[in-house]
Amino acid sequence: MQLQFSIDKKSTKNVDAQNAATGLPKTNATSPVADGRRLGAFEVAKKVYERQGLVAFWRGNTPNVIRQGGTAAMNFLLMDWYKTAIRPILVWSLSLPSDRDPQARRKRRAIISSFLSGGLAGGTVTTVLYPVEFIRTRLAMDVGRGTADVPRLYPGGMRDVCSSIWKVDGWRGLYQGYGIALAGVVLYRALHLGGYDAVKTEILHRRGHNIGISGAQQGNPNDSKHNTAAGLTMGERFLAAQIVSLTAGTACYPIDSVRRRLMMQAGLPIEQRLYKNSLDCFRRVWATEGLHGFYLGIGPNLVRSIGASLLLVSYDVFKVML
Repeated sequence: MQLQFSIDKKSTKNVDAQNAATGLPKTNATSPVADGRRLGAFEVAKKVYERQGLVAFWRGNTPNVIRQGGTAAMNFLLMDWYKTAIRPILVWSLSLPSDRDPQARRKRRAIISSFLSGGLAGGTVTTVLYPVEFIRTRLAMDVGRGTADVPRLYPGGMRDVCSSIWKVDGWRGLYQGYGIALAGVVLYRALHLGGYDAVKTEILHRRGHNIGISGAQQGNPNDSKHNTAAGLTMGERFLAAQIVSLTAGTACYPIDSVRRRLMMQAGLPIEQRLYKNSLDCFRRVWATEGLHGFYLGIGPNLVRSIGASLLLVSYDVFKVML
């Protein structure tokens, strides 16, 4: 979410209310940027560097490292587990009478298995690690300078976030925005993890490979030459991963934007909260900001898709090696 500044004294009250819900410092008429516009990602980065230094870009990085490591490991682990769990159902469905080509039916089951297992894995991981994501977001948005005039909301880091939210909302406060986050993550992981598997399956199918229900080439499943990644070059795998990462990130960004807005108002008194729930947040953002309001800050998010692509390709490589 991008920083906001205004010189209109009548409008600063509304901006301050919004900033209170997002953890941002209050505005004033003497702000160095005072043209009533939103700052872009690079302008925000410049301001943060000038006011707080380089270290500020890593604020909240400790819970982020915990979240990223746990999320990646659990997503891939659970995706394979869910594939194994739903395989008997998909195998049984192949015994039903059909006039379609058997290989085409197996390919379709493989794609269904990829999307379904990816979505289930994402939902499970989100449920377990959501409080960590919540804390990371609050710390990343704590942009105060730590001075008397612009204090930080959470000078003690993770401990202060947990204690302040717990006092007002209890443990439920750490799950503020969970409902919309769960829906978004299930969709995102289905498109990201499942989509990557599905794209590889489709490419191999068109090249004449015999695809099993799990998405692997039929044969000895323990032999690396039968792995879906074995029939693709490194460049092809990265291209497939980049396409699905960009698609998933762009399609799910509005949901993620709503989730972050709901996160940032946790811990505030009810009367100071801008949004009652996820639907109210969608309605208000659409009414006041339009479609653009759901895609604020998407530029850096698209750049991050390169890391997501490398993660998918790395998993393919290490899976074959292990």
